[in-house]
Amino acid sequence: MAEWFLDRRLEEGLGDKTAIYYHGSAIDQPRQLSYAQLVAESCKVTNLLRELGLGIEDRVLILLPDTPAFVACYFGVLRAGCVAVPANNWLKAKDYAYYLEYARPKAVIVDAEIWPAVDEARKTEGRHTKHYIVHDRSFAATPEGTVDIAQACGSLPSTARAEPTYRDDISTWLSSSGSTGNPKCVVHMHHDFVWNTIAYAQRTLKLKPSDITLSAPKLFFGYALASNMLFPFSVGGSCVLLPQRIKPAAYFELLERYAATQFVTVPTTIAKMVAAAENDGAADGRDLSKLHSLISAGEALPPRIYRAWRDRFKAEIYDGIGSAEMFHVYITNRPGDVKEGSLGKLVEGYEYELVGDDGRPVAQGEIGTVVIRGGSAGLCYWRMRDKSRETFHGDAVVGGDKFMVDAEGYFWYCGRGDDMLKCSGVFVSPVEVENALIAHPAVREAGVVGFRDADELEKTMAFVELAAGHEPSDELGEQIIAHCRTLVAAFKAPRKLAFVAELPRTETGKIRRAALRELAARQADDRGGPA
Repeated sequence: MAEWFLDRRLEEGLGDKTAIYYHGSAIDQPRQLSYAQLVAESCKVTNLLRELGLGIEDRVLILLPDTPAFVACYFGVLRAGCVAVPANNWLKAKDYAYYLEYARPKAVIVDAEIWPAVDEARKTEGRHTKHYIVHDRSFAATPEGTVDIAQACGSLPSTARAEPTYRDDISTWLSSSGSTGNPKCVVHMHHDFVWNTIAYAQRTLKLKPSDITLSAPKLFFGYALASNMLFPFSVGGSCVLLPQRIKPAAYFELLERYAATQFVTVPTTIAKMVAAAENDGAADGRDLSKLHSLISAGEALPPRIYRAWRDRFKAEIYDGIGSAEMFHVYITNRPGDVKEGSLGKLVEGYEYELVGDDGRPVAQGEIGTVVIRGGSAGLCYWRMRDKSRETFHGDAVVGGDKFMVDAEGYFWYCGRGDDMLKCSGVFVSPVEVENALIAHPAVREAGVVGFRDADELEKTMAFVELAAGHEPSDELGEQIIAHCRTLVAAFKAPRKLAFVAELPRTETGKIRRAALRELAARQADDRGGPA
């Protein structure tokens, strides 16, 4: 992978071209790194790992923010034949202890700001890890018992041979959400990343060397690892890296400053950017003429948000869906073929089947669980045999998402299998109801879950964030529900509605429906039914 995604750019004469635009904490002091410089930095990391005794199939846990060091270390790990395990760098000591025991990395590359939590974690679960390599952006003293990566790499050669690895060798572990709170790691081969990059980034999105990507999600997510690093590098493009988290409105400045052509994001961020532009003038005077598209994934994009963005900014939104199990996006809207509200069509090269709870194919227009086949399927969940057998079947992955496919082949997202509601004996998609709620001008965001009424029958309840300029009231709640009934069947419309300041969300912007279900259940217990 290091050769395919990075080294070939030098062979193509792109060594002097900017690979990375970097914004550190001093947001007005950008730093650029060329492909030649990036290859040199990654080779130094490879040489350091080899000096420390690491080699083929040794796992390296990467706990770095979005910096050039993350990119250099990722490719340096792969060049050495090791397995990269990028993980969330916003966690607590107990979470890092889990990773140290679960992944059993031989080395950890960690940012100095995160080190205190990792240091605490290793006291209980660090017996498998031999080396802690610290990247210190503040140039403070290196913690005792660690290796300073800048100092250690300073005198090492800037060239390194790539360990002979093959398409079926293990490359990277990608974290997938865990139902118990702890992540599962999907084991991927080198082949998986190249296969999807060609199918999705190059043939479907048609990325070009002139493209400059900027991502709201961070590189430790597989979504951004590909969309804001592997994909642009595969065509000789550039990426913008931002280590800190910023408010959605601040992305307008960065999109203009770097003349970004593609913004990698999620529906929640798009919605907040639209609101900031409409209510606070956040985009006033900004030149976004270079921005041709947004890549959106993670959850369905409400049609109202899609229209609000397109009407104001013109840049197209290619909403789609993928998974850590399949590495990246396998269903998407695309240039010249966007259907508002849908997730688009299957990416060429993938195959699918929609099946019911009995495992049999469902009829067209019916809701079913998607089974995806393709060359980017992972091997398994690490150390989770039973769950792996449920999910991975050769090149097929049995997902937890429910879809409906229309006569033209467009996929309509209906929610996770455990999010589906059954009202009046009929399955109801929470996404359909949420889109109907968001169509009301007073509603900014909505989350829909089920609750049991006094007769133990399931009914729908909506939690609503109001748009600017609107105040909660019983009358407004009734108006919103009445408006929803004009857009969906009466039995699907919420029986109850509650206003919230902000919906609970995951770090990737998805609604935490389990938290909403708990809230609905508590309200039902307290008052005999949610209100």
